[in-house]
Parts: sequence; structure tokens; C-alpha cells
Amino acid sequence: MQIGNPSKNSALLFALLTGIAFTPVIFAQEDTDTVEATDEVTAEAEVPARSGESVVYVGIPFVFEAGTDPVLPELETTQQQEQAPDELTAQSISEYEVTLQAIEDTGGVWDPQLIEQLTAQGSLLQQQGDHATAVATFDRAMHVDRINYGLHTTEQIPIVEELIESYMAMEDWDNADLYYNYLFYIQQKAYGSEDPRMIPVLAQLGQWHLQAFNIGFGETLGLHLSNAQILFDAAVRMVGLHFGRQDERFVSYLGNIADSAYLVASNPDLMSEINRPDFRSSQDILAARLNQRSAMTPAGFSAGEAALQQVVAVHEELSDDPYQIAEAYANLGDWYLLFQQRRVAEEQYLRAWNLLAAEENGEEMLARLFGQVTPIPTFNTEPRSVFRGGSDRPALGELTEEFVDLSFNVTRSGEVRRVTVLGEETAENSGQVARVVRELRRISFRPRVQDGVAIPSDNNLARVRFWY
Repeated sequence: MQIGNPSKNSALLFALLTGIAFTPVIFAQEDTDTVEATDEVTAEAEVPARSGESVVYVGIPFVFEAGTDPVLPELETTQQQEQAPDELTAQSISEYEVTLQAIEDTGGVWDPQLIEQLTAQGSLLQQQGDHATAVATFDRAMHVDRINYGLHTTEQIPIVEELIESYMAMEDWDNADLYYNYLFYIQQKAYGSEDPRMIPVLAQLGQWHLQAFNIGFGETLGLHLSNAQILFDAAVRMVGLHFGRQDERFVSYLGNIADSAYLVASNPDLMSEINRPDFRSSQDILAARLNQRSAMTPAGFSAGEAALQQVVAVHEELSDDPYQIAEAYANLGDWYLLFQQRRVAEEQYLRAWNLLAAEENGEEMLARLFGQVTPIPTFNTEPRSVFRGGSDRPALGELTEEFVDLSFNVTRSGEVRRVTVLGEETAENSGQVARVVRELRRISFRPRVQDGVAIPSDNNLARVRFWY
């Protein structure tokens, strides 16, 4: 399993597995029949932003119609605002202190009654935004639990999940990674590999590996993608085995496989490093634990194609919603377009068009699916890292968020041309805007489709977030 700092996290994980006490470390192909390839904004030369204000992340473009005021959707990766400290909650925390002291006075510091009280107090501390103290409280609760019930019991699971929540809120990725792996370990040890109770933890750990890759955590980012594929492959297999393909998680996890496959295909330079013997061994061990076959390297195009083809098959067999089926066709078409297989992509777009055109409200549904350009792949919603500073990448929550509105053309092949910046550029933001423009050019879009045929479109509008 991937761990971010091998020497430190290995020591901490060893402590968790053996019961030795430790103190967690808290860290506060281009078309010739479309628009010409010359851009109106020629910002290829790097225009330096002010010191300390280089762009670190660029968000997925939010396409909007002229004459509307676009409202950017909230990001899952954006840290939620903590609740303001509340006097009533603070009083409850103090009352728990009294209760805890009384339990200790009569039953000692390892009294099992402490576990529930400490966990409740830690949850209140979380609500107050005091995650550092919450971590210390949950850690104490876990030690009491382990003293009374054993080192690797499932009774720890709620406490470990609370610890992860606080570490994630603090953007302490090292300890979040440690406890995600420990959460997997204790459940795999308790339930075995084929128990359906393992499905949520497989998905949870797989999601963490995708998030860790996107935030740049760890020294070997490609290993996150390999582990994510192994975990989601296992989750898909187990959902199908225990609950059938009609279970909504089946399609959801296939989407996660396609997401990891896209990242693999987009980052070939990161894949070669994971074939080192020590990393190869960790992947083989994880795959063996889950009764999965470990590929020599994680798959890109083929894994995403297979996953999206399965999604199409499931919807065709089980769904009575024509839009859902058409959307699956379109997503598969997007995948082929991303890999310059335009003819096959347009076959899928035509299937989607013909399906919806036959429906009573087909015009409305066609407008939703093909009426404007769409960033692809649609399942890739995380901000794109453009940071060049190695392992010292700032966390999203530490940065300033801004946005820029852009006008651009899209070819039949989904490529961006003729980008125009809308709004004022200043000496202070020109370097940042130029970087966002370059990133927009690198993004592929599902083109507009008319009468089942992909067409070029001009003057598309998008608002793009960036963080610096």
C-alpha cells in the first residue's frame, strides 16, 4: 500500500499494528476543416506573477451561456467552513471533562467507559474546529479501546474514521494516509477479502489514493493510481458478486476505474518509477490480499475503455431512462475522442443522438447533452495541479482563489482554439491569466453535436477558477 513518507509512516504504522505507544505528529489529432490554429491570445511565454503568487492549481472550466451570470459549483476538495465556536458546545465539552475525571477517579485511566465519553468529546471539538485537540482526544480513546479489547478490533473503526476526518480537515496528509491504511488493515484482518463489509473500505481507500494523487501527496504518485485501480477493481467485482450489477455502486466504481485510467494515460512519466522492486512488491501484496491480479503497470486507455463499455452495457440492460443510456454512450465517445479515435467517438455520439431524438422530449435532452461544449472526461472534476516546485506543493486551503472568464473556439476534434480573455488584465495578474489560458488549451472538450454530427463551435464561454 502507498504511504507518503516511507520511513516515518512505516514507523507509525508499525506502532499501530504492534500496540507500541506513539504520539501522532500533527501538521498544522487536429482538424484542417475547422478554425485556424492561431490563438488571439499568444501567452506562451511565461509572464512571471509577483513573487509567491504563481498559479498552483487550475479548476475544470465551467461553461456558461452569454448573458448569464455563472455561479461556480462548490468543489468537494474545497475545505468546508468550520462552524463558529459555540458557547453551548464549549459548555458540553467542559461537562465531558468533569464526567471523564469522575470515571477515572473510580475506574482508573483505562476504564472502558472512557471510550464513549472521549469519542463524544472529540466530535464536539471537531464541531468547534479544534481538530488538534480532537485528534489527541480520539487518540486517547483508541488507546483505551486497544487496552481493553485488543490491538486490531473492529470497535476502533468509528474512532479511526473520526481521526481521518480531523487529519483531512487539517490537511495533514501523512497522518490521513497512515490511518486510511490502518482502517483497511483492521477490517481486512477481521472480515477477510470476500466479505461484503469490505466494499466501503475498498472504495474509501481507493478514493483517498485518487485524492492523494491529485493533491500531489507522496514521493511516488504513480503508485497511488496503481493502488486505486486494484482497489476499485476489487470493489466492482465484489459488488457484482454480492449485490449484482443493478447496485448503483457498480457503475460508480467503474467510473472511478476510468478516472484512474485517465490519470495513468495522462501521466506516463509517473508510471515507470512504480516498477521498482519495493513498490512492485507492495502492489502484489495488496492485490493478493484482495484476490486480484496485479498488472505490471496500471492500465490507461484499455482500462478506461473496458470500464465505460461496462457502464454502457449495464445501462442498456437495466435502465429505462433514455438520457442515462445516451449519456453513457457520450462518455464512451468522449474517451475515444481523448485518444484521437475520432471516427469511433462520433459513432457513439450518433448513437446517443438517435436515441434521444426518438423521445417525446428529445429536443430538450439533446440540448442538455450536446447543446454546448463540455470538458472531458466528465468524471475528472478535480483541480489540475500546475505546480513545479517538487514535493513542496501548498495545500489548496492555504491558497488564494480567483477566477477568469474566457472565450474560445472548439474544433470537431474537441481541441481549443482562439482563446480570448474577458475582463481586465493587470500587471499583477497577467502571468496568472496567461497560465490559465495555457491550461485551457490543454483541455479537451466534447464538441457540439448537430443532427448526430460533431461540429466546430465559436465563442464558447467558460469561467475558470485558479489558486495561487
